Amino acid sequence: MTPPPLCDFEQLIDTKIKPEDKKEMQYMLRWAAENKERMEKRLREEAAEKEHKEEEERRRLGAEREERERKLERARREKAAIEENLDALRKGNLSHCTQ
Repeated sequence: MTPPPLCDFEQLIDTKIKPEDKKEMQYMLRWAAENKERMEKRLREEAAEKEHKEEEERRRLGAEREERERKLERARREKAAIEENLDALRKGNLSHCTQ
């Protein structure tokens, strides 16, 4: 013999719960739902902030890479100019490269 389903006792259980206990349970459920919502909102905000910081870091690294490449290219141009004008370098009157 199996017991009757719990839904058969739902009405009986509801009548035995005191109104103040029912309010307390509703308050706890509402608080839990609000807490869950706050946590989810905080997680979304943290994820957005992390994405923003990562984007800033990518931009900063890109700018640093471009600056480094620009400086290396300038050094290459100066070295090439020096190699082309070895006689001028020996005499000491090498004009500086201008951009």
